[in-house]
Parts: sequence; structure tokens; C-alpha cells
Amino acid sequence: MGAPLRNRVRFGDGDVLQVRVELDGISPVVWRRVAVSGRASLQELHGVIQCVMGRDSELGYAFEVDGVRYLDPIDAPEPGHASNASSLEMLELHPGAVCYHLAEHHGERWLDRLTLETVTPRVVGQRLPTCLTGGRAAPPDDCDGPSHYREMLAALGEPHDPRAADVRAWLPEEFDPEYFDLVAINAALARIPKHRPARQSMLDGR
Repeated sequence: MGAPLRNRVRFGDGDVLQVRVELDGISPVVWRRVAVSGRASLQELHGVIQCVMGRDSELGYAFEVDGVRYLDPIDAPEPGHASNASSLEMLELHPGAVCYHLAEHHGERWLDRLTLETVTPRVVGQRLPTCLTGGRAAPPDDCDGPSHYREMLAALGEPHDPRAADVRAWLPEEFDPEYFDLVAINAALARIPKHRPARQSMLDGR
């Protein structure tokens, strides 16, 4: 008898970037590990980050990569510095590279540290973007920023603190700062709009 046939792994077009997203200013850290298409624009990546961190994707934002800022298109950035004209593959990042995502908010801004962990070929049928794992709940959407969330966690950690009752009054029902809901996050990611810059736009931005 011949050797058993093995299923071939078929690769699609483009690469997959595995990125660790960490929320700055909160300890213990709130983090997510996501896989995104290398062809995704920074505008799409913004939507992914806001989704996995439980925030409103309509608020303003910016990315900082190697000292260069890529801005929300609504801010009318200079050519080559718009997030919707810049794809991840255009940035030519290597594993270990660190960049930052700054998200506007009604209170303090949120800062996310992004670390590129791996770059691999895309497998045919692979669903992107997707959240692979993570840790701890994202701050509630009504939270006014890192300082407010730290105060909230401190109050919840001291049940006899008079502030604790006030904090619980506005928190979502049964909020648990340690709970990470991977299924719900991926269900939300499935609705994230895809945005892929045209290749000519990528070349013009170099």
C-alpha cells in the first residue's frame, strides 16, 4: 500500500499579522491577541482595536509608527499619512516592532501599545480579523479614561469603601473586571467593515 494521502495546506493571498494589543495605564494589564490581514488598512485596524477593547469606533484616532503619525481621514492629513491609505503590509514591520494607537474619548484618551508578534502566510479559508486570546475585561464604554478606570477598580476592591456603591450603580450588570469573553468579541469582529487601500495609493504614500 502507498503512503496515506495528506491534506495540503493551501495558502491564500497576502500575510497574516499577529498583534498583541495592551491598554496603557491599567494594571493588571488588559490585553488582546489579534490576527489581521496584512492588506488591512490602519483604518480597519482601528476598528478592530476599538472592537476588542469595547469602545466606540466612531471617535477620532491616530497611529504612531516609527515616529510617523497616521491620522483619521476626517482630520485631513497630508498625503501618505492617512490611515485609510496606509495598509499594514505597506509599513513593512517586522516581528518585535512596537507602535501605538491613540483613541479619542469623551474624557481622557486611551493609548494602546501594539506589538507585532508574527507574520505568516494566510491559509485559504482563514477568517480575519479574529481575536485569538486575551486577558481581563475592557473598561466600560462610559468610563472616562484610564484614571477613572483605576479609581473604579480601587473602589471595587474595597467593598466597604463608600465609593463602591456609587461605582456599581453605573456599571453594566454583573460587570467582572477579570472576565474576558472571547466568543462575544469574535462575533463583533465578524461585523467589522473591511478596508483595503488600493495598491496605487500604497505606492503613492511611500
